[in-house]
Amino acid sequence: KLTTAQDVAKQASRMFSDPRVRDMVREFHSQWLHLSHLDLVEKDPEMFPTFNDEVLPLLRAETEAFVDHVVWEGDGTLETLMLAPYTFMNQKLAEFYGVEGPQGDQFQKVDLPEGRGSGILTQGGILSVLAKHNQTSPVLRGKFVREKLLCQIVPPPPDNLNITPPEVDPDLPTRERFKQHTDEPLCAGCHSMMDPVGFGFEHFDAIGHWRDTEANLPIDATGELKFVKEPGPFDGVQELAAMMVGSIELDDCMSVQWFRYANGRAESADDAGSLAYIAGQFGAGHRILDLIVSLTQTEAFLYRRNEGGSP
Repeated sequence: KLTTAQDVAKQASRMFSDPRVRDMVREFHSQWLHLSHLDLVEKDPEMFPTFNDEVLPLLRAETEAFVDHVVWEGDGTLETLMLAPYTFMNQKLAEFYGVEGPQGDQFQKVDLPEGRGSGILTQGGILSVLAKHNQTSPVLRGKFVREKLLCQIVPPPPDNLNITPPEVDPDLPTRERFKQHTDEPLCAGCHSMMDPVGFGFEHFDAIGHWRDTEANLPIDATGELKFVKEPGPFDGVQELAAMMVGSIELDDCMSVQWFRYANGRAESADDAGSLAYIAGQFGAGHRILDLIVSLTQTEAFLYRRNEGGSP
């Protein structure tokens, strides 16, 4: 019953009832969001005493529960993954975040305070990975947006350039300490892609806790998304995510990320038709499961090359 592409699509959809597909979807998001790096994250114990080995699996479980809910019980759309004003917690994780949450060990849906939730982008697991041991990192967070959400290449720094982040100064907020990136010509080119995006995450500290002030000054989470078809300013993660959702760059990048994961390889010039088809199907409704089915309808999936290299 796999004679035609339609037959393949039908069987692919049928397989969504298999629990192993949930594992596959969960593993994609773990790799895509760098959650596989979470076990290696260490934080300064004096600055972040609540960040310990007990909380690491809870942070991973938060994102996994959230993704499972959105994809399998919710509307299954990228919009919800990126913009949802809620997450999932148990009692210990709620205490870690300092918010009102459920009692006991079971993870439950929790509505976040107004303005503090934007799906996967405001969860502690990814925010902890994309930060240094003693401070946030607009560079890492901006680089993640560029490379993982927009599939843009950020050039590596010159070999002789010192890339050590500025020291923490209790009298200077992060934005001021990172001004050297725009003041120095060698830094400005690449950092203009990352820092103005990464500053949008500054309400979240190095372990994903919300903060209103830093160095006794109000947090400035304004930024600018450039080098896209529809650039513009934003204030905070929610506005940044809203700018990206529905953009051609994010649609194309999601298609590329799933293509790489499903095929176990990077795309090539020969895959242009397959990627255009996937992006077109995904753009119609932005449903993750529709994107997965569309992967099975491409030449990359339906055909394989013979030993001579031709189709």
